[in-house]
Amino acid sequence: MKKLLTLFAILFIATTTAFAQGTIKGTVKDAATGETVIGATVTYAPGKGGVTDVDGNFSIEVPNGTYNVAIQFSGYKTENKEVKVEGNSVFVNIQLQANVIKEVEVFADIAINRQTPVAFSNIPAEKIKEQLGSQDLPMILNTTPGVYATQGGGGDGDARITIRGFNQRNVAVMVDGIPMNDMENGLVFWSNWFGLDNITRTMQVQRGLGASKLAVPSVGGTINIITSGFDAKRALTIKQEYGNNLALRTLLSYTSGQLKGDWAVTAATSYKRNDGYVDGTWSRMWFYYFKIDKRIGKHMLSLSGFGAPQMHGQRSFRQSIASYSHDAAKDLGWTDQQLALFPERGIRYNQNWGKVSNSDRDNVFGDGVLSERTNFFHKPVISLRHSWAPNDKFYLSNNVYASYGQGGGTALQATPNINANGNYDLQQIIDNNESNPFNQYIYQGDTVQIASNFLRASMNNHQWYGVLSTFNYKPTSGWTISGGVDLRTYKSEKYRRVYDFMGGNIISPALSTANENSTNNIVDDTNDKITYNFGGRVNWLGLFGLAEYKGGNWSAFVNLSSALTTYQRTDYFLKKDSVTGDFQKSPTRLFPGYTVKGGANYNLTEKSGLFVNAGYFSRAPRFSNVFINTTGKGNDEAVNINNENVMAGELGYTYSSSKFSANVNTYYTVWRNRPLDFAQTVIVDGESYGFNINGMNARHMGIEFDAAYKPLKNLTIEGMVSLGDWIWTSTDTVRVTNDFGQIITKKFFDAKDVKVGDAAQITGAASIRYEPIKKLYIKGQFTYFSKNYADFDPTTLNGANSGRESWRMPDYGLLDIHLGYGFKVNKKVQFDIRGSVFNVLNAFYITDATNNGITTFGQNFDATSASVFVGMGRRFNTSLTITY
Repeated sequence: MKKLLTLFAILFIATTTAFAQGTIKGTVKDAATGETVIGATVTYAPGKGGVTDVDGNFSIEVPNGTYNVAIQFSGYKTENKEVKVEGNSVFVNIQLQANVIKEVEVFADIAINRQTPVAFSNIPAEKIKEQLGSQDLPMILNTTPGVYATQGGGGDGDARITIRGFNQRNVAVMVDGIPMNDMENGLVFWSNWFGLDNITRTMQVQRGLGASKLAVPSVGGTINIITSGFDAKRALTIKQEYGNNLALRTLLSYTSGQLKGDWAVTAATSYKRNDGYVDGTWSRMWFYYFKIDKRIGKHMLSLSGFGAPQMHGQRSFRQSIASYSHDAAKDLGWTDQQLALFPERGIRYNQNWGKVSNSDRDNVFGDGVLSERTNFFHKPVISLRHSWAPNDKFYLSNNVYASYGQGGGTALQATPNINANGNYDLQQIIDNNESNPFNQYIYQGDTVQIASNFLRASMNNHQWYGVLSTFNYKPTSGWTISGGVDLRTYKSEKYRRVYDFMGGNIISPALSTANENSTNNIVDDTNDKITYNFGGRVNWLGLFGLAEYKGGNWSAFVNLSSALTTYQRTDYFLKKDSVTGDFQKSPTRLFPGYTVKGGANYNLTEKSGLFVNAGYFSRAPRFSNVFINTTGKGNDEAVNINNENVMAGELGYTYSSSKFSANVNTYYTVWRNRPLDFAQTVIVDGESYGFNINGMNARHMGIEFDAAYKPLKNLTIEGMVSLGDWIWTSTDTVRVTNDFGQIITKKFFDAKDVKVGDAAQITGAASIRYEPIKKLYIKGQFTYFSKNYADFDPTTLNGANSGRESWRMPDYGLLDIHLGYGFKVNKKVQFDIRGSVFNVLNAFYITDATNNGITTFGQNFDATSASVFVGMGRRFNTSLTITY
């Protein structure tokens, strides 16, 4: 009996011990990009553990106890976590630091989850491949909180984006850490990088002031685009796309991964042609990219370059709602009498094109389609980067880059007749220029035809050089000190020239004499400059410093940066100075600016954390707010020029587990001396005065939420809601003074509490992605946009219109469907077939509007006086990718 009791006790203890166990669960992600790491090894004892699945998750059952869990993956530093298991499930978030990604973190200032106290979203390469299709790159960001992106007029590369109500002049765009915004006016043209999506490793959107150490124009946010390189796997890829309106794109790319001798090469080329969903918006685009990496001991060298020479037709003018749809206009209050004045043309309508019989011109495509508004540009960017990490405490990066932009856009010199189809009658111009006897002119002994109307090109060339040097130093455990210098110089050349004589031989002598230095008053060559010819010089000296602390559950940073900006304008149509022999130049204007910001993150648990940040910056006004003339002669400067000042703060909460993650944050931004796009002009006693309106202020506040839930391994549900409240806070009497401080005129405006226009203040998104079998997916996605007010000039709100709200566009929602299947032919060859249908329900919707842009019925501040762009109808995109 005693032996039997002893045996029972032993069995009971053994059984109890066997069941005294718990589970260690977690998700492993790349610290820099947020991408899940597949196949990482997770061990809690020698030879015991598991690997992460396709979603980066792992789950290991272990006996009760305390373990030092090690997470390892090739190319990353080993991460160790101490975990205590007491019969429960313990979740750990793992952020792996790549061995070579430091360069990206330093230069591109990538935010890291649970460390960097800013609101941000990562868009991995796989999502771009699945959902972008033939759209411009910003369009994929409409599921990101605070973002509103539209295709603008509908031409390839004409997309625009706003973040938290701030347009892309005030959103910093960076590619591998190199700033891309135009140095004069902060503009961004997405047609310059149409093929960048195919070599993007990840894209990160930081909202608000962001994590960049540089004094970049991130009022609304920062878009960081990181390209593939040393860290990528070896692959040769061929991709063919096909979509609506003979949209074809072919891609060939090669990524070597790490080669013998520590080399890595990435190269890609692409060609796109499209007849355009919107009438007359054809496109022909090339793209090229290369990147060569070489590691030499503790040094890394990287030479890269990319560009996209392109030409595409545009829809430049917003039309009345009735011009697109009578039914939609009637629903918005138009009467039958009003509708009778505007023939219905359909949502593809574009007046900026016509048909011609002669197809020899380089801007004529298809069945004689000539676009009156053609954009042509090539902006190659080349950079050489060096990084050095002599030890674990010090890191140095140096980047030298250059950009050479050449191109412009076309338009007719005079507004032509419109034919019965609502398009420009371009053939009539050609016929008149070729044969009208009243246009004959004796030139150099010959009878030639004067072009009474012609296509002109507004050129905007530039040369841009920059040096960006950054160091990181860790003096003690937990602390990092970084800083550096940001040097840039930018020289622009802006002029007009004849693009197409449209059947004529010369242009009017009256136009030809615009150039006072010309010895030939007749323009008979497309290289001759007309109307205006000036250059801009922008120099930038930036200094920055950052102190970071990471210890325990805390991380924090303080950033100080300053920038000295100088502007100078040279008019090449004004006679040379008799002493120096140089063209007339403006004085050099100096504008100092600075940024102060800081933040802290506290991890409440392994799954949740809080962050807060705040900042203030003062930045130089734009070039176009300093000099009055943008299309005329003279270097006259505006008066009353002050810096723009921005104050912003954020508070956020993050939660992440293996099945559910969520982020919620609130923001508050005040922008003082918010400028209009250009300096204003008034005429007093016959004298013209240019001025800026200081005291124009706006307040942007809101709350943002996004979440993802994965109830099953093959099912993902995502959602986003963004609620904004953006208003102008200005009511003032503008006093315009001369150089002697005398008040020469006054202008009153009242925009107080009027909603900021040009972007949807409320956005939402929901999606479901399901994989019934491995590599076969289908995804339905719905996006919703509301509280979208027409764009307007707040200074027009005076008199009876003081404080009057601009027209609110109708809310709209769009349903998209994406599906695809990937399979291997053998161990080395992978096929991926993808398809997307955009706007599945073929909804009619208005994306962009200008208040009182149509004055036929007066300035009514409603749908009858708004000029608009409408979105595209149902369309599709398919692709086949072969990867070897």
